[in-house]
Amino acid sequence: MQNFFERITWQGIFAAYLAIFFLRNLLMPNVADDYSYKFIWDGAGKGNLINGIDPNRLQPVESFADILNSQWQHYFAWGGRTIAHIFAQFFVWQEKIFFDVANVFVFAALVLLLFKVGTGLSLREMNKSYLLLILAGIYFCAPSLIITTVWLTGTCNYLWMCTLELLFLLPFAEAYHHKKSLRIAPYALLIAVLAGWSIEPGAAVTIFVTFMFVVHFRREKNLQPWMKVGFIFLLVGFAILMLAPGNLHRADLISDHLPPSKLQMLYTNFVGGFLPVFLREIILFVPIIFYFAKAKTSPETTKFILTFAAASILSLLVMMCAPMFPERAGFPSTIFLIVASLAALKEILPLVENFFRRQVALVAILAAVWLASLTGCLYVEYSFHAQMAERIKIVTAHKNDDLIVVPSIKLPDWSEKLLGARTWDKLTLLLGGDLKSYDSNNRNILFCRYYGLKKIVTPKE
Repeated sequence: MQNFFERITWQGIFAAYLAIFFLRNLLMPNVADDYSYKFIWDGAGKGNLINGIDPNRLQPVESFADILNSQWQHYFAWGGRTIAHIFAQFFVWQEKIFFDVANVFVFAALVLLLFKVGTGLSLREMNKSYLLLILAGIYFCAPSLIITTVWLTGTCNYLWMCTLELLFLLPFAEAYHHKKSLRIAPYALLIAVLAGWSIEPGAAVTIFVTFMFVVHFRREKNLQPWMKVGFIFLLVGFAILMLAPGNLHRADLISDHLPPSKLQMLYTNFVGGFLPVFLREIILFVPIIFYFAKAKTSPETTKFILTFAAASILSLLVMMCAPMFPERAGFPSTIFLIVASLAALKEILPLVENFFRRQVALVAILAAVWLASLTGCLYVEYSFHAQMAERIKIVTAHKNDDLIVVPSIKLPDWSEKLLGARTWDKLTLLLGGDLKSYDSNNRNILFCRYYGLKKIVTPKE
């Protein structure tokens, strides 16, 4: 058994995981907000995500110019996540297979960027220990995994934007790890703006980490011009994101759904967002704890680990102050904590590898549990895909009916207990993953508008 594990290369593991990830993308149909972004944003009306919207106002996206027009209205009437939603609207306009392929490449890029930022090593020095920490950290610790890494609109907001933020931070981390000057191409300034203009919690902590880098390099008398200009452009992007007039307009539109007081808002955000995300991430602190107990190699490494760990917590605290804190908004926290955990793992790697070489049975059990969990996800997602395909058949057969009643999506009884939000769960379906039993729901309206129906509902439960 030990020889079997030693013969497996990290490239083989990575390729197998990417193949499974690609299959999960193929099984994910367009759902929920995907239909909202199939249409030009109705900035003069209620937008595309409010119950009771007028379907006659919605015009389908048919060109890239339509996307730009849509995002202009979106910026002034809903929110500033323009970059994420340009990607989302582009891919829902195209055949979904293009997104499925692109998402695999972005996920692979995220994994490699995590390794490079966290360790400062070249890809030749990647090994199974680093790779498995990254993959397991994302799979077991990231919140609402099905929403943040597989579902099209959610992925463009979380996986893709966090990848953009790490891409911006990479040259800072390289300069920090190797204590050398770097030449940065002018297009890096565009990346700086886009990273700041990504998503609120991730962009905020990217600013924090960049500021810490700038302070460090200034003290070391190695603050290069691209660092200062990059930081300024990052702030410009963040200002564009946060000052979007649509942020206030959206708050007015959804005010009825918000907690009545700030104290209740903080309590709701803590119980529903901060706490579940933080508890899921605790295992990622184990390498950090061992680093401080056993290795603590240099002040620079310690500072690097503490900076990214603090950024992870800060990301959650930023969302505590938001009107709503859905668990998925904790995704940047997990990503920044994985960076800190990788930096710690690099310093204690011999201890970790020696331990697992002696615990072959434990490794086999952990691998079996992970594989069983992935198999369970594929089963649930295949079932979801099949039920959605059956729904389309019903819709096609009854397209001219005044009212179409389709079965609700059903999940296996065991899936939520064993898999949680790594795949579809009841809460995800309730919050928009499925249609509703009343026809004024925005998901139902948009579904009808897209397929040319009159009314569609699910049975009342």
